[in-house]
Amino acid sequence: MTPTPINELTAKLASTTYPMAAEEVVSSPKVEEVDDRFSDSSSDLELCCDEEWLAYKRLPEKEPEWDVDSFDGREFRDYPNVRRLFPTQQLYDDYLDERLKAFASKGFLPDPLSDIFEIYLDGPKKGYNTCRDFIAELTNVCVKKFNETKVKTLELVNVLRATHSGIAKWKVYVTFMAREYHEGPLVEYQAKVIYCFGNDDQPPFPILCRPSPKPDSQN
Repeated sequence: MTPTPINELTAKLASTTYPMAAEEVVSSPKVEEVDDRFSDSSSDLELCCDEEWLAYKRLPEKEPEWDVDSFDGREFRDYPNVRRLFPTQQLYDDYLDERLKAFASKGFLPDPLSDIFEIYLDGPKKGYNTCRDFIAELTNVCVKKFNETKVKTLELVNVLRATHSGIAKWKVYVTFMAREYHEGPLVEYQAKVIYCFGNDDQPPFPILCRPSPKPDSQN
């Protein structure tokens, strides 16, 4: 049985995610199309359970709480069954490097195998010029909460990138540039917010707003 390379595995697994309604699609997971040549590799994928592909144990869902990161306490695990699916050590090392970077980012980098996808910021969004404007509005909900609870004067300047998990209820992870005081230097920040599509009675729920951690401080 021939193992399946990382890009084909990612494509197969990411393709199981349910699409959003057409008018609400603002993300576009970039995966390569899988043709019939690889149709017999599904048995390879079945060697690994969902938790092995996820690479960390799913924790029970809790009610979101301000300034509490749901990624805290998770530990990345390297499963032998996943390693066996790669034909070379180099392919596996490349896969593992990308997964570890995404895991260390705590949702702020795309990780399709964990159902966290990039949001296409320059795409259309009903009621907004672009999706970037929509994400900026969600980010400002977190900025407002941050300023109220921390007694700060943080100001959003521009959205750099965003990811999301979920279907009808999105958990949105935003990386943005901000000023901590009027005419201050630009500082990179992160925000996380929950947004429910089609439910105008449920406003966006801010989860956190914080300076982006330095790479060597992420854990």
